Amino acid sequence: MISTGLKIALRGFLRNRFFMTFNLLSLVGGLFVAFVAIGYIGFENSYDEFHENSENIYRVGWTYRSQDYSVLGFENGADEKQLNVVNGLKNIPGIQNAAQFITSDNLEFIEWQGNRVQEKGFLTTNTPLEFATLFTWTPLMGSLADFGKDFNKVLLTQSAASKIFGEEMYNSPGIIGQVITIGQENYKVAAVIEDVPLNSHVDFSIALSNPSIDYWGSRVYIGIADNLSFKEVQQRMNQEMGTINPSVVKDPLYKEHFLQPLEDIHLKSNILYELKTPGNYSFIYLIGGFAVFILIITLFNYANFTLAIKSKQGKSIGIKKAMGAKSFAVARQFILEGVLLALLAVPILALLLALIVPSFNSLMGVNLSASLWQNPRTLLLIVCLAIILGVLASIAPALFLSTKNALSLFNQKLKDNRYEHFSIRKYLIVSQFVILISITSVSYFVIQQMNFIENKDVGYKKEGVLYAYTSSEKQDIFQERLRQVPWIDHVGNGSSFGIGTFNQTTYKLKGIDEVFDDANQLYLDYEALKAYGIETSIGSTESTGRKTIINRTAAQKFAKVKNITVEELIGTTVISEPEYVSDAGQVGFPFVIDGIFEDVNIFSLREQVEPYFITLSPNVRMAGVSIISFDPDKTDLVTDKIAAVYEGIGDVLPLEIEFLSQNISSLYTQDKQTANLIFWMNVLAIILAAMGIIGITVFLVIARTKEIGIRKVLGASEFHIIKSSVKEYVLYIAIALLISWPIAFYGSKQWLSNFAYRIDIQHFTFLIVGLAAFLGTSLLVGAVALNAAKKNPVKSLRTE
Repeated sequence: MISTGLKIALRGFLRNRFFMTFNLLSLVGGLFVAFVAIGYIGFENSYDEFHENSENIYRVGWTYRSQDYSVLGFENGADEKQLNVVNGLKNIPGIQNAAQFITSDNLEFIEWQGNRVQEKGFLTTNTPLEFATLFTWTPLMGSLADFGKDFNKVLLTQSAASKIFGEEMYNSPGIIGQVITIGQENYKVAAVIEDVPLNSHVDFSIALSNPSIDYWGSRVYIGIADNLSFKEVQQRMNQEMGTINPSVVKDPLYKEHFLQPLEDIHLKSNILYELKTPGNYSFIYLIGGFAVFILIITLFNYANFTLAIKSKQGKSIGIKKAMGAKSFAVARQFILEGVLLALLAVPILALLLALIVPSFNSLMGVNLSASLWQNPRTLLLIVCLAIILGVLASIAPALFLSTKNALSLFNQKLKDNRYEHFSIRKYLIVSQFVILISITSVSYFVIQQMNFIENKDVGYKKEGVLYAYTSSEKQDIFQERLRQVPWIDHVGNGSSFGIGTFNQTTYKLKGIDEVFDDANQLYLDYEALKAYGIETSIGSTESTGRKTIINRTAAQKFAKVKNITVEELIGTTVISEPEYVSDAGQVGFPFVIDGIFEDVNIFSLREQVEPYFITLSPNVRMAGVSIISFDPDKTDLVTDKIAAVYEGIGDVLPLEIEFLSQNISSLYTQDKQTANLIFWMNVLAIILAAMGIIGITVFLVIARTKEIGIRKVLGASEFHIIKSSVKEYVLYIAIALLISWPIAFYGSKQWLSNFAYRIDIQHFTFLIVGLAAFLGTSLLVGAVALNAAKKNPVKSLRTE
């Protein structure tokens, strides 16, 4: 019975090859989008799940002032007290393990047997055993247990090991136990592991074990017992924190410590000093929404074509029913044909994935499998989705035609069965236009926002500024020699711009009790101020004294508090960190406002500009960072000169250069990835909608061949025939525009809400998109109608 149905279905496909091809291509496109969306959303939700017992691992954070931190500070910063917190946490009932580490992106030299390479992405832990047991890394050589035995051991990822040892990495396991030099320290290779998965919020190339951590704090992770509420453990932790770290608890600005489930960090955490840019549910909803809409377009295309084809088969269906076929059997055949065609799209999809997924992975920074067959779970989802699409697309003709009696089907005239009279067709077409206008409008505003970000004046020079990193000992001589390079304008020291947010400070105006906690403190020397090109009110920047300037936002805030003008603020005393009292009784760290600078966007445009304080001093130094402004037309020459100067000073660190423009751009990597994906999904939606419009128009024109011939015989022009084919779409698109307007507005507003600085939503854009949809549709429909209108009317009149 089923084999007979399959034969009938295949014969039907061959008879309607043109429309079946359209259907098949539409299905492949829809299923491809489904695969991409399922894969991307699944990847974003899979972060850190590869660790064994990941559901029992938590990160310890804390709240200080009004901000949450992912890094815990050491008690008084003393090396001998660096293990106080982790040891104290281990003693809390329910906590089975505790590890701490830091990460660094500083570039370092690595030497082995006379070979020297450069590498970054270091992780340093003073709890190596706990680090190796709490987290799950896949060893290729050596032993994770060996890494945890003592200090000055190194854990290499496969990529780092290949870079250091070259072919030796693959020819001999003897690299385990080899001693390599990183910077000025020697480390013994304990193990080589697989590269850290992309869906890990902790990323590193090389992990080091050291007895102390050269930083003010560390990242602390704990493992808790099964079936134990982490809220209960969190409560115990806060109760014991006064004993574990009394100096922190006594601080009046301290609030509490808290636990974050490891698997939730990527999507549900965005606190200070995150290890990796967090995911964003808004992006997931947007991509998921686009995928659903495109699937609906696919479904409507499929349903439209199926309804059209089956509407021409009334007599054959009547004959089947007259010969005893039951309504259920007819409906089942329709559904079988729909499902079969949908399943035929799956192997074609598999071929398409092998070609496109690698590029998609590169675009989105994910690691989806290019083989549909190697992922049973995803394959099952795609097959189920294909079956659902096939069933849904077949329901309408199954219900409409299978329920009619044989006599009515056999006696019906062709024009009564003509598909253009089905009201459901109009609903489907209107719905397609609703979706098309909605996602095109949202896509437009996404792209416009990214263009706005690219071109917005951030208040300082973006081009022609770079950061060069040296050791602190060589910094002065390096800068002195750089100032002699002709294309370099300024060489200064101080804070970097185009960075992620960092901790804010408390402050108050002298004589006023109200304390604020929303300011960022920055440091620059006068050369750096000129390198950035920041506009200030202090006049000459040749001064060598120490001054403090505040941004326009801070000035307006202070002026409002004091009820004076901004200009009258000069000379006003501000006290930062007023909660601190020195042994001599001085409250906080007072400074006098010497000038005002215009607002700058130090962070991304997602962040609202808050009060910024810049301390200007010729003595500013920032851990070997040199701020260099130069002629951007001579970029290659400047970088070559910098490299030559650096080579001449013989520094122990490798030269590292970062361009400010690239740093700013990297703040929006995730936004750009999402915008690119949305753009291509929108292109695919337009293509699928166009296929649907062309296919149905061709079908309707074929159905109206005799009518068109009669009209031509009666004197109708080609333009009149085209006009009659196009005019009904005016109403469809007008209705679709009214429905899609609020949908597109809401979607665009949700996307733009991620940014403090954003474009306005111009409502005329929706009208333009609707007009573009009509013009595009008119061209497609008109081209098909024109082709039919040019045919010989005598031949058209012979068509039944």
